[in-house]
Amino acid sequence: MFKKILEISIVLVLIVVVLGAYTRLSDAGLGCPDWPGCYGQLIVPDMADGTKLEGYERPLEVAKGWKEMVHRYAASILGLVILVLFVMVLRGKPKYHQPIGLPSFTALFVMLQGAFGMWTVTLLVHPGIVTTHLIGGFVTTALLFWMLLNQHRPPITYQHILKRHKILLLITLVVLSLQITLGGWTSTNYAALSCGEEFPRCLGSYWPGVDYVGALYWGPIGVEHDYEYGVLENSARAGIQMMHRVGALITTILIGTLIYLFSSYTQLKSNLVLVGGLLIVQITLGILNVVLSLPMIIAVLHSAVALVLLLSIVALIHKVFKTPI
Repeated sequence: MFKKILEISIVLVLIVVVLGAYTRLSDAGLGCPDWPGCYGQLIVPDMADGTKLEGYERPLEVAKGWKEMVHRYAASILGLVILVLFVMVLRGKPKYHQPIGLPSFTALFVMLQGAFGMWTVTLLVHPGIVTTHLIGGFVTTALLFWMLLNQHRPPITYQHILKRHKILLLITLVVLSLQITLGGWTSTNYAALSCGEEFPRCLGSYWPGVDYVGALYWGPIGVEHDYEYGVLENSARAGIQMMHRVGALITTILIGTLIYLFSSYTQLKSNLVLVGGLLIVQITLGILNVVLSLPMIIAVLHSAVALVLLLSIVALIHKVFKTPI
C-alpha cells in the first residue's frame, strides 16, 4: 500500500508541476489576487470577466482564476498524500525499510512549498520567489521519486564503478539543477523571447552585447512591487536568455561525456539510453520554443521534460550509489 500511494504521489506531483508551468506561462499566477481562496471564496466567483469585487483592485478574469485554483487544489491534495506517507512510515508500513528522515523532510518541505505558493501571489510574482517555488516543486518530485526507488530491490552490481565516474555523475546533477534554475529564471522574468525568433543567433549576433549584470537583478520584495510581465529591460532579459543557452550547451556536453564514460557499465545502459533520449527531446523543445515564439504546448512540455530528465539522473544516481543486495 505504501508503494502504491507513493506511485500516486509521483503522478500527482507531476500534474502539479505541469499545472504550475501552465499557470505561469499563461500569465495566470495572479488570476486570484489572494490566498488560499480566490477573491475571498473557495472557488472562482461566478461573475463576468472584468467585474471589480469590493476590496480588490484587480478585476476578475475567470479563466485565469480557474487555472490558478485548479493548481492550488491539486497541490493541496498532494500535500495531504505526502502527510499520509509520513504517517505510514511512522507506523512501519513500507515493504522495504525507509528511514524516517526522508519522509519527515519531505513533509516539512511541502509545507514550505505551500508558503512559497502563497508568497508567489502576495508578493506579486516576484521572479526570485516564483523561481524558488518552481525549484521546490522539482525537489519535492525528486524526494518522492527517491523514496519510490527505495521500495525496489536494488540490482546486483556486475561491474565496479570508478570513483571519478561517480563524482562526474554528481557534478552532472548539480549542473543540470543549475540549468533548470536558469530556465525558471528565464520564464519568471519573461525572457524566453528576448532574443527574438533566432537560434543560435540572438538579436542578430552569435554573441550580442547584452546586460549580464542586469540579468541577475533580484529586485525588492514587497506588496508595492508588481513583477507581472517582468520589469527588466530587454537587454537584461536577453542576457538571461544567453546565460540559459550557454548553460544548455555546458549541460549537453557534460551529459554526453557522462553517457560516453558510463557506456561500459552494462547494468546502466537502459538508464543511459533514457537520459540521452530525454536530452535530445529537451534540446529540440528549447529550440522550438524560440523559433515558434513560445507555443504553449511546447513551453509546458519543455518544463515537464526538464523534470523527467532530472528524475532520470536521480534514478541513475540511485542505481550507482545504492548498496546492492
